[in-house]
Amino acid sequence: MQTRTTYATKKVQFEQEVDQANIAAQRAYSRTQRQLNNAKSLAILENQEDFKKMLQNEGAIEVSAAERGVRGRAVARQLVMNKSNFGISQALRSRGLAQAGYQAKDVMGDVNRQLKGQLNRSFGKVAIQPIQDIAPPPPVMQNVGMTFMLGMGQALGAGLEGMPANSGANSWSANKSLTGSSYSDFSGGMTGNPFVGQYVQAPIPLYTGGL
Repeated sequence: MQTRTTYATKKVQFEQEVDQANIAAQRAYSRTQRQLNNAKSLAILENQEDFKKMLQNEGAIEVSAAERGVRGRAVARQLVMNKSNFGISQALRSRGLAQAGYQAKDVMGDVNRQLKGQLNRSFGKVAIQPIQDIAPPPPVMQNVGMTFMLGMGQALGAGLEGMPANSGANSWSANKSLTGSSYSDFSGGMTGNPFVGQYVQAPIPLYTGGL
């Protein structure tokens, strides 16, 4: 339950980080586009001023030439130079606008990469969803008394299986002793001092009492 609660909290935080990253990216896009639009507007205004100056200079050249009585190629050359100055200013302004457009694209590309990186880092926190573990098996209810009786029965059975079989010549009978080959089987006793190392085999006396 704690793991699922923590994952749910991380998921909510991930959604908030995604929203904040998108808002920040949109603000960066808007700011860059606004700066580019301002540069274009400024270029248009400067172009209009240059065009006015060109017309004023053209009129001034013609008036000055008329007052001095200059005509022909000299006046034409001055008019061409006036227009060329206006063309040069337009070319420089166009170049500045082109560079501003390239810079705006670079800035937007950087913002887009930063946005993707932020989204990937945020998603890495919630990429692996926790899986609920298997519930442990319920305890097995047993009868303690029955278990004790079964254990006693098994122990009794094991004891009976370990006893020798009462059959053949090696058997005890009422008011009798071991006879036959049973005596030779059980008559070999060891007597003597175990610390001396000499042992003498002595017969075991027959059992004459009753069972």
